[in-house]
Amino acid sequence: MNEIHLINIDYIEQNTEQLPFQYKPDVPKLKLYGEILISETEEEEEGILFLTQKQFNQILGGKNIEILNEDDKWYPKHPLNKDQIKQIGLVDIHAELIGTTSDNIKCFEVIEVK
Repeated sequence: MNEIHLINIDYIEQNTEQLPFQYKPDVPKLKLYGEILISETEEEEEGILFLTQKQFNQILGGKNIEILNEDDKWYPKHPLNKDQIKQIGLVDIHAELIGTTSDNIKCFEVIEVK
């Protein structure tokens, strides 16, 4: 299991891929594209997080980030400011690496949000 931190959000969409999820496999997942920091290596990189709506709310809750829906995707209404990036970056996310895309983007399933 990896501890990761979300440091920016590009967009979110409903997951349509059939993947063998460990955490609540029957619950629909969101697919969040953004920048992550992997605690183990302290490297920032583009990543994809598969997470439930509840986990998404735990990460964004109380951080004053507005999300807009457009063309079946959700985007932050405004680019995240430094304070918002710091606030979401402080949330510990425990996730399992599922694999990488053809573009070498790491994909993680969120197991727990602390």
